[in-house]
Amino acid sequence: MDSTCELIIDSLKDEPIGETDHFIWFITDIGIVALFKKDENFETYSSSVEIEANIIALDISKEEKDYLKIKERRLFLFYS
Repeated sequence: MDSTCELIIDSLKDEPIGETDHFIWFITDIGIVALFKKDENFETYSSSVEIEANIIALDISKEEKDYLKIKERRLFLFYS
């Protein structure tokens, strides 16, 4: 596992900054993580992530977005 993945996994041990219908949100050293809550259709998550970020007062509209799967956990990473 590379250092980016290790940083993300370590950050998931911290208190989340919020929770929405499909995601648990975390702050990491490299950006914001939206951890998938369930194993639903990828398109469902992708289409709702920005809407749900706004619910907890996060503006991720100008951030880069990467999809990652780390140790069977699926997530979006948002970074500048």
